[in-house]
Amino acid sequence: MKTKFFLSKIISSLLVIFIVVSSTFLLLRVLPGGPFDTEKRLPPRVKENIEKKYKLDEPLYNQYIHYIKTTSSLELGPSYFYPGKSVNEIIRKTMPYSIKIGILSLIFTIFSSIVLAKFIYNKRNSLFSKIMSNFLYLSVGIPTFLIGALLIMFFSVKLKILPAALLESPLGYILPVITLSIPSISFLTKLMLESMNEIQNTLYYRNAILNNIKPKLILKFYILKNSLIPFVTAIGPISAFMITGSFVVESIFSIPGMGKMFILSIINRDYPIVCGLTIVYTTVLVTINMLIDFTYPIIDKRIKY
Repeated sequence: MKTKFFLSKIISSLLVIFIVVSSTFLLLRVLPGGPFDTEKRLPPRVKENIEKKYKLDEPLYNQYIHYIKTTSSLELGPSYFYPGKSVNEIIRKTMPYSIKIGILSLIFTIFSSIVLAKFIYNKRNSLFSKIMSNFLYLSVGIPTFLIGALLIMFFSVKLKILPAALLESPLGYILPVITLSIPSISFLTKLMLESMNEIQNTLYYRNAILNNIKPKLILKFYILKNSLIPFVTAIGPISAFMITGSFVVESIFSIPGMGKMFILSIINRDYPIVCGLTIVYTTVLVTINMLIDFTYPIIDKRIKY
């Protein structure tokens, strides 16, 4: 049963990647305009030669077959907007920045969410807990560009203790990581608190109370542990978003990561880079979700595949 489940998950994940890759190709071709339609019109002969070089003069079906073949071999071809540079080279250059920021943000988010949820739950009957719960609702909706701007204004402009841009030193990671993490911390903390409060209505929780089990043990083994399933489920898309880069955060702090490159490539109609970064994002998202599905039986023994 486990082998069958694993195989089905892997096959369905590959199918999702294929559908996203194909849809991205078709959508970019359906949209009006092309990668070489600029404000300054190219001479027809020059434009024809450029399109022939990149096989854009061929029928759509031939372009799609060529695209699938190159994608399958992980050779994503040359960039239209950056002459002499391949998509693979651009991804290799931008990915490390996004991965560093993303992993640091993810670690900070998970640790902060669990600690904050545990702290608020222990003080659940206090005024402070109610204020914090309402603040969490509000902070989920605060846009990252506003968070980043406020952090730069306070820590970089007024206090002058943290750099406002670039990643030239370890201190340069602090503000981008906090900016990227705050909305996710608010969301995950609120999600976990709701799960912890629901457990209070379960039979096994009441039995634990009646058996005079120590509150610390109840919190650790009955409440926190059983609240992890929705928490871990939500981490999937959040992880993919953080690891593949956020355009807003990378733009605010002048970080040359994948998120910033993705938006610029859409603006420039650079098909190969858009498709290449879409493949990276989809692969990361699908892989993380698949790994999370595999961890459910470890977290909760009642779940069996």
